[in-house]
Amino acid sequence: MRARPRPLLYLCAVPLCALAVLMAAATSPTLAATTTPARAAGLVLQQVLAVDRVAESPALAPAADLLAVELHRRESDGRSVLRISFLALDPADVPSLLAAQAAAGDPDAVRLAIAAPGLAQEAVLVRDGDRWLAQADKRPGSGWFTVPGDADAVYLDLPNDPAASGAAWPVTVTTTTTTIGGAGAGDRVDASYPADKAYEAHCALVLHGNQGLGYTDVLHGRSDDLAGSGFDEALQAHQGTGVPGNFHLSGTLMTAAEWAARNGDPVDFNAWLATGVSAGWAGMVTSAYGQHIMPFVNNEMNDWAVEIQAQMVQARYGYTPRVAWVPERVWLNTSGYPSSGVNDWIGDNWQSHGIWGVILDDDVHLAGHDNHRIHTLSGNGLRLVPRDRNFTGNIIGGNGQGSLDILTGLAAGGLGQYRIAVLAEDWEAIGEMGGWASITPNAKETYDWFVGKCATESAWLHTWKLADAMSNPDFTGDTMTVTPGTYTEIGGGGGYGGGDNGWYNHWAGWVPTANGGNSSGACAGTGGNCKSYGTLWNEAYGALMSAPDNNVSQAGWYVLMTNLHETAWHDYMGGPISGWQHKYSAHIKNAMVYAEAAHWANGEYATATNAYLSDLDNDGFQEAVLHNDRLFAVFEGTGGRLTHLFVRGSGYDDTAIGVDNAYWSDTEGDYNDANHVAAFSDVSPDYQHTGYAMSVTTSGGSAALTLTHAEVSKTFSLATGDPFVAATYSVGPATHWVKSGFSPSLVDLVWNAEMQRVWVGDASYMGFRNPNTGIVTALVLGDGGAAHQGEISGTLMRGDEIRGSGVFQCLLYAGTASAPGVGGEIAELRTLSDNLQDSIGPAAQAAAWYPQTDRLVIGFDQPASLASATGISLAGPGATVTLPAGTTVVGSQPSVSLTLAVDAVTAALIDAQAALGPVTLRLAAGAVTDAVLNANLALGAPGLPVSVLGTSVVIDGRVDAGEWAGAQVLDDANDSAWTATNEIDRLLVKWDSEYLYLAIDGQVSGNSWLLYLDVNPGSGSGQANLTAINAWERGAQFTAPGFAPDFQYGCYQHQSQFDGDGFWQLLSPTTTQDRAGEIASAFDSFHNFGAQSGSEIAIPWNTLYGLGAGVVPAGAQVALVASVCWDPEPAGSLGGDSAPSNLAASLPLVDNAWAVTIDGNGDGVPDGTWVADVPRPAASGVRLLPNQPNPFNPSTFVVFAVEGGQGADVDLAVYDMGGRHVRTLVAEHLEPGQHRRLWDGRDARGRAVAAGTYFARLSARGQVVTRPLSLVK
Repeated sequence: MRARPRPLLYLCAVPLCALAVLMAAATSPTLAATTTPARAAGLVLQQVLAVDRVAESPALAPAADLLAVELHRRESDGRSVLRISFLALDPADVPSLLAAQAAAGDPDAVRLAIAAPGLAQEAVLVRDGDRWLAQADKRPGSGWFTVPGDADAVYLDLPNDPAASGAAWPVTVTTTTTTIGGAGAGDRVDASYPADKAYEAHCALVLHGNQGLGYTDVLHGRSDDLAGSGFDEALQAHQGTGVPGNFHLSGTLMTAAEWAARNGDPVDFNAWLATGVSAGWAGMVTSAYGQHIMPFVNNEMNDWAVEIQAQMVQARYGYTPRVAWVPERVWLNTSGYPSSGVNDWIGDNWQSHGIWGVILDDDVHLAGHDNHRIHTLSGNGLRLVPRDRNFTGNIIGGNGQGSLDILTGLAAGGLGQYRIAVLAEDWEAIGEMGGWASITPNAKETYDWFVGKCATESAWLHTWKLADAMSNPDFTGDTMTVTPGTYTEIGGGGGYGGGDNGWYNHWAGWVPTANGGNSSGACAGTGGNCKSYGTLWNEAYGALMSAPDNNVSQAGWYVLMTNLHETAWHDYMGGPISGWQHKYSAHIKNAMVYAEAAHWANGEYATATNAYLSDLDNDGFQEAVLHNDRLFAVFEGTGGRLTHLFVRGSGYDDTAIGVDNAYWSDTEGDYNDANHVAAFSDVSPDYQHTGYAMSVTTSGGSAALTLTHAEVSKTFSLATGDPFVAATYSVGPATHWVKSGFSPSLVDLVWNAEMQRVWVGDASYMGFRNPNTGIVTALVLGDGGAAHQGEISGTLMRGDEIRGSGVFQCLLYAGTASAPGVGGEIAELRTLSDNLQDSIGPAAQAAAWYPQTDRLVIGFDQPASLASATGISLAGPGATVTLPAGTTVVGSQPSVSLTLAVDAVTAALIDAQAALGPVTLRLAAGAVTDAVLNANLALGAPGLPVSVLGTSVVIDGRVDAGEWAGAQVLDDANDSAWTATNEIDRLLVKWDSEYLYLAIDGQVSGNSWLLYLDVNPGSGSGQANLTAINAWERGAQFTAPGFAPDFQYGCYQHQSQFDGDGFWQLLSPTTTQDRAGEIASAFDSFHNFGAQSGSEIAIPWNTLYGLGAGVVPAGAQVALVASVCWDPEPAGSLGGDSAPSNLAASLPLVDNAWAVTIDGNGDGVPDGTWVADVPRPAASGVRLLPNQPNPFNPSTFVVFAVEGGQGADVDLAVYDMGGRHVRTLVAEHLEPGQHRRLWDGRDARGRAVAAGTYFARLSARGQVVTRPLSLVK
């Protein structure tokens, strides 16, 4: 056994080094800590003469129900004063008291009479609303009076001192009532001085607060009733009265409260309790940290949890706890019934940690023994405090007088001195939180009233701190054994969940989905190791016990024990495992990561720097590990995220990223949620829960991990000795947003919940520092190309979001660093920032050859410029063709797309190779450079596939003057109503024998544009009203003479990775046919081509007319109009600008169109040909064809083709309009040919998605193609 769990007082950050575990000497009773109203009025108690039972008859109104008779002496003159108290003269809006008043006939007057030797006094109590007032105390010279703060009592000055004669002084107190119907019930108390017995009763009030480590509203109340709910209500009652309470917060809730106080909560709840301890009105109860169900785990785990919780209570509140709350009061034996699943008898887990006694149930564990005495565990000495079920139930059930009657019965019976009634209940019930709000709707008001009674009746009713009560020999009961079981509602004598611990056994056999479960607890058989919860906690325990004892393994204990919170809880008896329970339990396995990292932190790894794949978290799926001698980083393939980061250095080992003990509010899997945002989470586009391919490389003293998905490639590298991970992103032209959450020094965060912001004005680095340990986790941006976006926060986690496009770099620093200086400067980070410069040259992403125009187009991951044309070559089946030195670039440089004009001789050689088979691109190092002259790396065999396209215009979204020479042009004025950022400058039309070419020259920003094409103007065959069309409905109607479009082209341009375009035939006013798979199109959404930006479209004549290749109707014309539009579905509309401009109408009404004659000579073929036809070689790319059907409900087939002679790795996924990943349809290697996949309109979790526009996104061979999908319902 190498690493017994031990309490970790983090680097002495918590001011506690050891706990005394010796029982302190007996202490005196803790009574109300503040002065009673009578004492404040100058009255000194002489004796309690009588205590009467209350609420014995429903006919007796609370205002006539006598409670106690007391004799006082006025300090000022020595005169004797009689105090008469009632069940309630002021019901304080307590529903049960108001109901009792109504049940008694709602009396309108109470006559109070006092009779004693030489004394006969009466007073009439009358109602003022719901409050009863004594008329007599208003008359001059009256002996009756009231005392402020003592609302349920009246006082009478006595003419003589009852003790003066030395003889017994009998006194009778009576009440009678009057109602509308006549006389009502009354009450009578016969008392004497001296009293015939000791009238006293004792109680203790225990509130158990239990929540996980996350955001909670229990401290301050429900938003719909802040003033009448929450834990704070009870603290206000005890603080206001000085009546002592016994309070328990689970260890996780203590940390949650501390985190809240340090992050904006104006009320520091822990500090409030500490103030109560100092003032004497708060006693603290301890328990087992994390509130796991103790009998089902191992003894070492229980010892750790009890020790940690006790230390936390001492450290936070300055109170040495002596009484413990047993989680869910589950006490079981290791044999006999019920013992199934039991691993440990928990009777020996308390006293060694300074705990004298525990609270158990009077009707289960302590049945047959006096429930108002404190018993002792046989052979052990542990004290057993009975929870009085009736006393507790009356208060939370809103029957305060019922609980008071238990105490008056003890007091009146003469045994009260030797009995104590204990209320012990969930604080949520008293605070009317969560489900308790409807179960115990009057608990808060009743509890407040009862605490008030404990204050005003403290002459006979004594309220205790339980630690003091256990030291009072008067309360000592039996020596006994505990009957195993739990409270009745969750199993009673049948154990946890009943049926011999049915809840635990059901849970222990459950296979979570994260491990390959089928959501019903069985193995789905689709991956994962299919280990159950019971196996997972046992193996995590074993791994931690075998790990070296250091800060990293101790963090693992917190992870394990916290995720065992309320072990195996079910919704109800016979019901399912609770959903929130699965969220905890499914992450028990994550403790395994800490156990493994502890070995690294201990220096046990033979290789200092390495990268490898391994199933660290015991789910049956591999994670990637990247480590050197300073950092140990763990990556999940899901999202390609860095989920855990551990650090070590001179004199320390610790955690930097990972907060697996915070509540997993949104997931049962290895995903991000509100409290868990792993580093390098790609949140927009939302790939944070999408599978990434992982590959590792090592070389000498360095190691690297590359993760890829769709357009994203990110590489993380480490070198021996470096306290940082170097990250390089390549994402294409769209801006990507990346979030990283940090939790430096997790164990210290559990105790102290402190983080210090790391920030400098130039935003060159940012992150968080633990001020108690000096551990910093920070992103260093320098001049690597990324920019800061904002700050993020969860429970025990804070972090940063950055953004970047193209290629960008950053560092993730983790380890100790100096405290921020002036302006936030940290020398270690400033040095790294100054040294981080852009050092990555361009990398080719796609290539296309245009044999009709002799153009080679190469797309790069960042703007590039040609440095050496001879470094570019195309390799075919028979030879490799190198571009000559004189090859020129068409257009401006640098650009993400370089178009190279190839001479005729070289072009012929390329054509010859393309005719033989696939052609690939090769680049020598230094062939191109980026804007700061970083050169590309060599691209060797097998190279990048080259698509061969047969159009006479290079369809790349650049409206190049040379390519469009001879085109017919419609210039449009700079007249956009949506500014120059949403302007159509020109429409261009050109054709050859095979294609009609259209171009929209202009730019839109955060919008789209549509082009409507009428291929038979004047025929009336098209659609003039598209206000109900099922694709790209933008309110369009057309009134230009003879114009009724047959086709529409839409281009979504929001400068995001989800931009896309499509082409539809308009079949009717409401339906379309997707024809995009038959055309070639491209657009420049990111305006990389500047003034040449636009959309370019090549449409085969046969697509338009169906007459065969190159054939058009005799005298054919086309008419067209384009318009900008905005895009919310379904309320988008044409607007801003159109070409040609409207004559008089306002968009979305269109009253103009541009007509172009295609066949002027009427011979049935397009007039003129600019480029001779060249036989086209076989294509080698991928195509995304029209889905079938579209629109659809509920499902559609997404059709695509892998072209060429070789297979390809294909990624096909569905995204919504906001760019969020919905469902992956394909992620595999496919052979050439046409394929299709069904999308059933559901997301990755099987939930039906809403109607609207979605995008299918196909990625293969470096190409990315999108196509809209229209789901209707």
